[in-house]
Amino acid sequence: RSSHALHRSPHKMALSKLTLAPARTLLRQAARGMARKPIVGGNWKCNPATASSLDELVSNFDGCAQYLDKCDVYVCPSNLHVALVKDSFKPGIKVAPQNCNFAGCGAYTGEMSVDQIKDMGMSTVLIGHSERRGEFGLPTPKESNALMATKLQYILDQGLSCVFCIGEPLPIREKGVDAVLAECANQLEDIVPILKSLEDKSRVVIAYEPVWAIG
Repeated sequence: RSSHALHRSPHKMALSKLTLAPARTLLRQAARGMARKPIVGGNWKCNPATASSLDELVSNFDGCAQYLDKCDVYVCPSNLHVALVKDSFKPGIKVAPQNCNFAGCGAYTGEMSVDQIKDMGMSTVLIGHSERRGEFGLPTPKESNALMATKLQYILDQGLSCVFCIGEPLPIREKGVDAVLAECANQLEDIVPILKSLEDKSRVVIAYEPVWAIG
């Protein structure tokens, strides 16, 4: 955890509140509709290095099975391993790939499609992780907020659910809570119309993870 204090700036807070208003309205509407169970998720990123390690990692989730009436559990294995482990978890634990494209199957080298995910029996996909948004530390193209909205709409149109990641890097965290709220609102702005038109709001999980806390 960061030891940096968060300081509120009263003259900036009004702007933050206005910026976040659509998201807060959606949250209130969702709360009136139905309460969502708490969600616990594990993202394996680009791990482990060997397939022989997968059984032990899967077994770590065995104890979650007894709590599935109280919370939903998601696991996001690496793209190479997802097919190897998707049927190995206790019933009720959901396996979600870490990414997908927005155009289906075809000449998209290095991508994976919703069609493939559905065919393998999975119903959820994770997108928008900070490392896809530019936190690799490499000169690779960042996945923009507009691209995230395009992917989300495609995922929902194809009948899947989505874990949609947001979060702020340390330089923004150090500027205080108003900067954090503004950054999160910015990452959500493009998907607000999608969420407003979505009848079943539970199909989208907004996963907040501050980038500076990732280890």
